[in-house]
Amino acid sequence: MTRDAGTARYLGRYRPDSRRGRRIRRGRLGGSSIAAVIGKSPWASPYSEWCLQQGLLVPESSTRAQERGHYLEPSIRAWFADQHPEFKVTAGGTFVHADRGYQLGSPDALCWRDGVLVEGAEFKSDADSYASGWGHPGTDQVPLYYRVQVVWYMDTFGVKRWRFAVLGERLEFREYVIDYDPDEAALLRDAAEDFLASVFWDERPELDDHPATYATVRRLHPQIDRNAVVELPKDLADELHAVVLDVEAADSRRRLVMAKVADRMGAARRAVHGGRPYAIRQLSSAGRPYVKPDPGLDKLPPPEPTEEEAA
Repeated sequence: MTRDAGTARYLGRYRPDSRRGRRIRRGRLGGSSIAAVIGKSPWASPYSEWCLQQGLLVPESSTRAQERGHYLEPSIRAWFADQHPEFKVTAGGTFVHADRGYQLGSPDALCWRDGVLVEGAEFKSDADSYASGWGHPGTDQVPLYYRVQVVWYMDTFGVKRWRFAVLGERLEFREYVIDYDPDEAALLRDAAEDFLASVFWDERPELDDHPATYATVRRLHPQIDRNAVVELPKDLADELHAVVLDVEAADSRRRLVMAKVADRMGAARRAVHGGRPYAIRQLSSAGRPYVKPDPGLDKLPPPEPTEEEAA
């Protein structure tokens, strides 16, 4: 049954972090990836997704929340199937649009009637319940990144409705319903095609303040060359100096500056400007390098152009 699913072609089942999973996803975007591409994912950014697509990094292992969802999914599916005897509910898999080869869908479940795919379903176990963006049951009030995911799936499979079955923090089941919006789907396809063109032409997205961006820059340079020193340009030295002096600077602003500095430093141990120390890279407790402003940076005057910059 799952080999002919609307406008989608069945590829199989695999773990996203497996070798086969990584190969299938190169040059293609699934529901989670498209949310990252348009900057609406809490877990990934355009920059982190671009690095994955370029093969610069491999997907990280599942988080505890993802593992929890994996174990709870069969129970949520059983509840959902009981609520909808009008459907034959089957497990999903990985599919690609029959004509648009870049468009992947990996749904939790597919809903069939008389052998025809009519809807799909996602199963979530969001412990923070309504506070995380879920509205009243029966509505389409779901977190935006989940909405993006299922609009992408509906466009992949050619169906007009997708449902969420959610297990809340008090172990109550709830359901939400999303209807297809062709305008939203068209915007997502346009964004996907632009993004994949940037991958093809090796045009890296700009660094941003998303936590995943800084985490990705750190992962790209897992080693520390203790003899290497990098000269920061004046504009970046200005930014770093400013956030160190501004004790009330927003976390997002600090992350962006640290991402820029880490990207400039690469594997280097130290960063300087005009011969003065500005930042160092050292290992976290988990063994991954991070950028730390030099302890005396707040005592330094604002940076001046180096001789080369002045010339």
